[in-house]
Amino acid sequence: MYLKSFFELKEYIENVKVESTENLMIMVAEKSAENVNELIGYANDKNIKIFGGIYSRLLVGNKSHSEGFIIQKYEPLYTAMVLPYLMRFKLSLENFSNCTAIVLVDGLSSKMKDLTDTVYNKLGKNVKYIGGGAGFYDLKHRPCIFDNKGLFSDVLYICIVKSDAKIAVKHGWNKLEGPFLAKVSEENTLAQLDEYSAFEVYKDVIEEHENIRLLKQDFFVYAKDHPFGIAKENQVELIVRDPIRVNDNNEIVCVADIPQGSEIYVLKGDANTLLSSSLQIAEQCAAIAPKNYIPLLFDCISRAMFLEELFEEELKIFRTI
Repeated sequence: MYLKSFFELKEYIENVKVESTENLMIMVAEKSAENVNELIGYANDKNIKIFGGIYSRLLVGNKSHSEGFIIQKYEPLYTAMVLPYLMRFKLSLENFSNCTAIVLVDGLSSKMKDLTDTVYNKLGKNVKYIGGGAGFYDLKHRPCIFDNKGLFSDVLYICIVKSDAKIAVKHGWNKLEGPFLAKVSEENTLAQLDEYSAFEVYKDVIEEHENIRLLKQDFFVYAKDHPFGIAKENQVELIVRDPIRVNDNNEIVCVADIPQGSEIYVLKGDANTLLSSSLQIAEQCAAIAPKNYIPLLFDCISRAMFLEELFEEELKIFRTI
């Protein structure tokens, strides 16, 4: 349920029955982020367990909102705030068949791989995963994941529910140039492609194909149209990584990790290929969906930035299937 104001959210919580075994997942749009600490205090006063994240936009129907709240009640089998290499989990994995892990993670954390590896090392393929990186539209790193204990950065929150999920992944980006070898990288920072500066290689590719001059100060203006694609063995779809800025050492900082030694492509897309991939995902999930289900959609902010006014067309695709 989408609620526009904090007053409406409190009114809803006041009237909804929340059992001691239940949690409220609350997604907060960035223009309502100032209410998060008050929300935590309010929930604690009511003895209601909550968790959630701050997101640049909330997707409701075929619209995206920069203010307001989305709230959903769950009865989880397990919940936890996860830190790198720290996840208290002593339950039998046999209890988690046909379960789904909802994962909310600090989307701009340099520790994202450590966080997701921590979860996967505990749960492996015993559950299905759905979720997305939280954070702000300006791509500046600050706290964005919360529960009853506070608002945090560099963390991940996991909520496992007894519910199967039908999941599809497709992005619509195409290879522009590569492969290159990620010669030197650390966490989400890429220093060298092959034997050369990663920024200089990327700059040469973009300038050659787009007939522009790429400067550090306007890097993201063009980088949002040209993400990296990481090839993975036995996987058809490339793993997409968004380059967001160039640091003082002329290294490219990305959203999520770039594994050293991986095979990297520079990608390019257009509105048609991205929207076509969305349609394929929607049709694929609709064909296998049960009669009654709760849809949950996570989309990439750089995708919205790329599609601009056509982003609503993508949301309409998911709405109408």
